[in-house]
Amino acid sequence: MEILKKNWFLVLVLVVVVLVLGYLGRHRIKAMLGMTATPAPATQTITDTSSPTSAMAPSDNIYTTKTDSTKGSYLADFNGMTLYTYDKDTTGVSNCSVGCLAAWPAYSSGAAAQGSFPANINVITRSDESTQFAWKGMPLYYYAKDKVAGDVTGDGVGGVWHLVKP
Repeated sequence: MEILKKNWFLVLVLVVVVLVLGYLGRHRIKAMLGMTATPAPATQTITDTSSPTSAMAPSDNIYTTKTDSTKGSYLADFNGMTLYTYDKDTTGVSNCSVGCLAAWPAYSSGAAAQGSFPANINVITRSDESTQFAWKGMPLYYYAKDKVAGDVTGDGVGGVWHLVKP
């Protein structure tokens, strides 16, 4: 105890250093685990420029029309992944953010936000300043549970998610 009284300043410095290192370490661990304080928006960037199959004729590599025997015709991205709209969105405005985007990733325009687009396709700016493709002004999304091209498992979820009908 006598040592602590004589070296109180040294003990205080040691405690502060330990606390600072613990704080910094916690944030580094969170960053390594992808648990940052402000989650990055879930987006998918268009990077594929491969030519489509004849069954999926794209419109300027942004979307294609597919047909399901029970659902009819619907839009998909150029890789054949189904696209959806959300009833709670309004023209030009996405109301799906943070937790919603985990299940319903935005169909992001990425760097392709410039240039001309096919009829009925435009790009909106989301509240986080990212961009997203829209069909007739309504933001487009994927459904995280659709695993392969042609899956349409998001249609009707919660009564507010729907296939995009051309």
